[in-house]
Amino acid sequence: MAATAVLLYAVLYRLLRDEAAHRLRQQRQREDLDLLNQFRESIIDNANIWLNVLDAQARITVWNKAAEQISGYRREEVIGGDAVWEWLYPDPAYRADIARRVRAILDDGAEVEGFETHIRCRDGQVKTMAWNQRRFFDERGQVGSIAIGQDITERKRLQDELERMAVHDPLTGLYNRREFELLAARRFADCAEAGHPYSLLWVDIDEFKAVNDRFGHQVGDEVLCGVAAVLQAVVGGHGIAARYGGDELVVALPQIALPEARALGEIVRQRVQEARLLAGCDAGTALTVSIGAAQRDAATPDLAALASAADAAMYRAKAGGRNRVCGPA
Repeated sequence: MAATAVLLYAVLYRLLRDEAAHRLRQQRQREDLDLLNQFRESIIDNANIWLNVLDAQARITVWNKAAEQISGYRREEVIGGDAVWEWLYPDPAYRADIARRVRAILDDGAEVEGFETHIRCRDGQVKTMAWNQRRFFDERGQVGSIAIGQDITERKRLQDELERMAVHDPLTGLYNRREFELLAARRFADCAEAGHPYSLLWVDIDEFKAVNDRFGHQVGDEVLCGVAAVLQAVVGGHGIAARYGGDELVVALPQIALPEARALGEIVRQRVQEARLLAGCDAGTALTVSIGAAQRDAATPDLAALASAADAAMYRAKAGGRNRVCGPA
């Protein structure tokens, strides 16, 4: 009996010891897992990029501090719900398109990289975001997705500004010569192929050198901008206006025949004169422009030839006493 009791005690001791060791391992695993979760949450929460996680119903389950700071919406407002989609994307059609993309990620495993959206923040600002998003499965096999977003609003603004500067004259805001020639030549070819008319106006500020010499280049720049503004207001909806060089402005008028082009030129001439762009400098000095007009024909088979014809017409306006619109000889 004694031997049996000793054996039973040894077995029970070993079982209890193994159970205690197992419980200790479980406790340590739980502690390690808690530490890992805390570390993971800390990393997610302190990341300087927007991180959010969605469940299978596209409800928010993780919303980090960067998401709060960028959007203005607090974590407690969005966790467990989907109302944030309406807040971020108030336009129903745009929101529906975003929802389709999210469902494709959750249902089909589609992935997006660098996908750009415009979100409306709590304070009314519209920001541009670039997203990377993909699907995942958790330890229980439940589907979800994680989205990483970067606020690229300022980068896009700078990019747009650089693109604008590349094609526009920095002083007047009209197209620059290079961009004008690209756009105008393309429309010229289209009109030639379709048999449509195509006209061009060449605008030159009368006595512009004298304006610069008498009143200074700052006034000269203001005058040039004033004439450009009139030109854009009159013909901006009809054609392609550009600063070709110095005080010479040019407008391509696709699908417009010469009589209408000359009529538009006359409106420009009158409005420049009525604008009294030098009134602040000298009430007795009226600023005027001379304008040449030409239309594509057999003698002007390309844009360069048409520009030459309009330029020649402008010089006829100068020779005729300035402040007038002239057509072909």
